[in-house]
Amino acid sequence: MTGIAKPIRLVLALALITATASCGIYRNTVGSLGVGTASARGSNQVNINDITFRSKLSIDGVQKRDLTISVSPVRIDPNAAQEAGRYRATVYCLRSFGSSDTDWAIGPDIPPAQLRIVDDTITLRGSCAAR
Repeated sequence: MTGIAKPIRLVLALALITATASCGIYRNTVGSLGVGTASARGSNQVNINDITFRSKLSIDGVQKRDLTISVSPVRIDPNAAQEAGRYRATVYCLRSFGSSDTDWAIGPDIPPAQLRIVDDTITLRGSCAAR
């Protein structure tokens, strides 16, 4: 083996080990990165910009692709609340369908002033688009 081949093999081996282990590491460390973990159902907390938002994801439809996400409190930072909703959709669609693509009916890209806010809560609606 040449002097260059050994380091290249070592780097490739480490890259392969890192790639296969990264899924579990991501799940274990995502909370420490400032973003809360979110399950498919139930009420969860999502941290955006050091603000903790409560979010609830409801799943509907025959293929379980249709999403309704309620996020509060909105008054502290409406844009961050919308991002918390986007995060919940991303996690669910990625885990369930292998892609984070979401087709939004009422989504996080709508200006906050145009969203309906009820009891300091916004509701986003969309569908997982992949597969």
